[in-house]
Amino acid sequence: MDVRSMRNAVLGARVVNALKSRNMDAYYVETKEEAVAKALELMPKGSTISWGGTMSAQEIRQRIYALFAVFGVVIFFWVSFHQNGYSLTYFARDYVNLDVINIDLGFTVIKGAEIFQSVNPFFVVTLTPLIMWFFGWLRKRNIEVSTPMKIAIGMGIAATAYLFLMFFSFALPDKAALAGMKADQVQSILVTPWVMVGLYFILTVAELFISPLGLAFVSKVAPPHMQGLMQGFWLAATAVGNALLFVGGWLYM
Repeated sequence: MDVRSMRNAVLGARVVNALKSRNMDAYYVETKEEAVAKALELMPKGSTISWGGTMSAQEIRQRIYALFAVFGVVIFFWVSFHQNGYSLTYFARDYVNLDVINIDLGFTVIKGAEIFQSVNPFFVVTLTPLIMWFFGWLRKRNIEVSTPMKIAIGMGIAATAYLFLMFFSFALPDKAALAGMKADQVQSILVTPWVMVGLYFILTVAELFISPLGLAFVSKVAPPHMQGLMQGFWLAATAVGNALLFVGGWLYM
């Protein structure tokens, strides 16, 4: 059987099987080509058929290279993003005016740098519909942003978050100088809590450009026989990023 006949056989079998699932199996054809023609004739308008033939070795390599490039980028993203529970909390403890944060719930009082851990979940809930609406708005205008481009944009946004923090940190003393300052001097240099809120807002936008798209991108790009393996590598990249969080704390200290 030549390649064309083989393709027709597989395509005809797939489409006819799909039609059989709709109890449309009472059609007689003599050749595979007629099976394809009859199946296409019976399919609803607007239906599409994709050929699932075997990928070449070169295409498989290209897809794997692309995936590992994304995995490497994602490692750096998680290293920067998850500093919110590590070095950024230290920064809030040392350089943010926490006196203005004193929320009395009756049974407990919420005060301290840890309160900023609630900012990211709040923005995830509130910003997700807006980000999804924005992508939908682009699609309606025939502006389709590819997943790798979204990941690149997310990395750029994450970098912007740290540039934002750096801007407010220029006038702050280092840790050694801070330790030698009197209480009133320390109080005078502390930054407003809104700096942290703004920082987490930007980081959350970056997260929404990257995190929800990860496994979907892997499923789309990975060779069919390597789907599970590549999804495992995506999760491994996330784990490596989390394991490298100590770098942020080491640089801060």
